Order: sequence, then structure tokens, then C-alpha cells
Amino acid sequence: MQGPVLVTHHGRPRLVVLSAEEFVRISEGEGQTPVAEGDDMEQLSRENFIANMFEGFVFFDAELRVRYLNRVAVASMGRSLRDLVGKAVDSPEFGEAGVVLAARLRRVLRTGEVAQFEAKGFFNPHRYFESRAFPFQGGVGVTFSHLTELLDLRRDAEASLARGHAVDALGMVCQLDVNAMGFVETANAAFCNLLGVSLSQVLGAPLVDFVATPHRHEFAQAINAVMQGRSELYSGALDFLVPEQDLVRVKLSAARQTHNDVCIGLAVACVPL
Repeated sequence: MQGPVLVTHHGRPRLVVLSAEEFVRISEGEGQTPVAEGDDMEQLSRENFIANMFEGFVFFDAELRVRYLNRVAVASMGRSLRDLVGKAVDSPEFGEAGVVLAARLRRVLRTGEVAQFEAKGFFNPHRYFESRAFPFQGGVGVTFSHLTELLDLRRDAEASLARGHAVDALGMVCQLDVNAMGFVETANAAFCNLLGVSLSQVLGAPLVDFVATPHRHEFAQAINAVMQGRSELYSGALDFLVPEQDLVRVKLSAARQTHNDVCIGLAVACVPL
């Protein structure tokens, strides 16, 4: 292997593959500059901190040429150091995003004020970053962190909420959230109307308590299998108990909800048959 290999997922840096020799060299600190007598310890400490910080860091000189990038910045750009160092941020290589950033950095140089902003990536417009620019050693320092996944999650959550509102407007599909203990945490109006009960009677109640006795044990086993990961999904027909009435038959499905690969409950939907 000639050098480290950057592994990406949909354009986002995920892993760096190193040869065993390179890993040992880095682990043992080979190639690091030894601290000689008289060295500026504050300067060395600052450089070491910047090189190993969690955020990306780029230093631009007074002419807005790239002078330094830490490891995170290089990995995020997806370019080699030789392709970046010495280039002006408003040069054609950086595209329209570079022109916009240059205007912001000139303002920092002119005013001495700190600027905070969100921006698209130079070489991948599908990446988004939260950035902070500030005066630094006669030029401008820029720190940045990825916003792409956060924005994707926010967009997905907003889309899911909109779909839920659209389904609720039909008044036909019952939707519930059940926690990992099997208790109902949220329920829409369609479910309450189906059973003829108030929302306060539903929230905090075990989901299995609404199921008719002949189906209750089998249903409890089925949803436990989903929660434990032994089954991907439950889908079947069963009877719900309706106060002061006969049973109501429904088609019900339940899918596991997870956070960090741990089950936190079930998303449940059902419709009357």
C-alpha cells in the first residue's frame, strides 16, 4: 500500500485504511518533531491541538491562500494536500462555494470580527458544514463540522411528520407508538375513535390490554419477537376489545424502532376490516 486510503459512503469520509507499517509509525510517534531546548512550547502545543482536534481546520493567509489543513479538513475535502496548499480560495478549483467563502473571509480580515455560517462543500455540493471564521496569525482560521447527516435527519423527520398528518387526515388509519415495555406512548384520534375511548385511557396502557383475550397471548409473543429482533415485522388480523360493544376486527402491523441499535419500542398501525 503506497499510502492511506480514504473510504467514503455516498461521498462522506468514513474510514481511513492504513498499512500495518504506517499504523505502527503513527502509533509510536515516528516522524513527529522532537521538542528541543528553547522551542516555543505554546506554539508546539497549539499546532498539536489543531492537528488532532475533532473539527476540521483550515488556515488562510492574508491573500486567502490555503496554508494549512488538519487531518479532518483534508479527509473532508477529499483532495490531497498538494492539490490544496497554496491555492487561493476564490480560484476556479474551489468553484462558486470558494467565491462565496472568500467574500466572508475578506470581511473577517477587514473587520476583525468572528463570522459563523453554514455552507456547502467545495468539491461535493451535497455536503453541508457549519463553519466559524476568525482572525488567526495575520490571516483567517476556519473551523468546520459536518451538518449533512443532521440536516438529512431533520429532513426525514419533517417528511415523516408530514406523512403522519396526511394519514391522520383520512381518519381511517390508526397509528401508535409503543415503548420497549409495551405501553402506549402516543396514539392518534383514529385509534381512540375505533375503540370508543378517550386518549387519556389509551396513553400509558399496555397495548396487549386492548386485544381480545383469545388473541392476546399469541399477539404478545409476536410483538416481543419484533422487539427482540427475532422478527423484522409483525402483520396480522386480530380483534380489539370495544367497551360496551362487540369486538372490532383489525389488520395490524408493528415495526421495531431503534436508537443506536437498541430497541426503544414499536411503531404500530392498524385499520378496521
